[in-house]
Amino acid sequence: MIDLGLFLAGFASWAISTLSAGGGSILIVAAIAALLRGHAIAPVITFASFIASPARIVLFWGHVEWRVVRWYVPGATAGAILGGWAFAQADARLIQIYLGLFLVSTFLQYQLGDHPWSFRMRLPWFLPVSFASGLTSAVVGASGLLANPFYLNYGLAKERMLATRAVNSLSIQIVKNFMYLTFGVLNWDLVRHGIFAGAGAVLAIWVTRPWLHRLAPRRFRQFAVSVMVIAGLLILWQQRAWILSPFVDR
Repeated sequence: MIDLGLFLAGFASWAISTLSAGGGSILIVAAIAALLRGHAIAPVITFASFIASPARIVLFWGHVEWRVVRWYVPGATAGAILGGWAFAQADARLIQIYLGLFLVSTFLQYQLGDHPWSFRMRLPWFLPVSFASGLTSAVVGASGLLANPFYLNYGLAKERMLATRAVNSLSIQIVKNFMYLTFGVLNWDLVRHGIFAGAGAVLAIWVTRPWLHRLAPRRFRQFAVSVMVIAGLLILWQQRAWILSPFVDR
């Protein structure tokens, strides 16, 4: 029953992610937290993404923006290595709060998707962005949304954004899996759970591809920004007890 629940959560989360360039990871984070222990979130999502990213790459291969990939992968790899070490030691709550606040701020940056960009993104800036994304992803399990505003500001949308994200994500997932194995936080049970969630994700990518093709770029941006804001609010809501603890304990 747990694996069936993860399969359905993987399908739902990646269906949302395909149509809005992310955000579905918040759903699967909630599902894993409900079905498994909290420490399983990052390894299970990582293995599911490791399965789903190649499917997205194959389906959208011709849309990959390789110039972005060349700047993104080195920083993401370094960030994922550091984050894999930090996952075994760090409290991820503060990182989640910062991520939540950043995502909520995208509402002001893009006027709910009516503006195609909030600033002009340059290629070299993807290096620090990818480092932060890789680090955060390894610690909290999923942070693909963190890079979304920068993809949008560079002018990537729809298939180009999803294809480029998938290549970049795969590099992070490979490093994260290796680091989790190295530090003993990835075992066969978590791999099995990840396989079921990943299978649901692959099915969702295939099913939703025709809808994405018909989606207007402006509507895509609106979905992406809406999901980023909702995801940010959910992250902050999940951490509400920790945020309010300094005031409640007085």
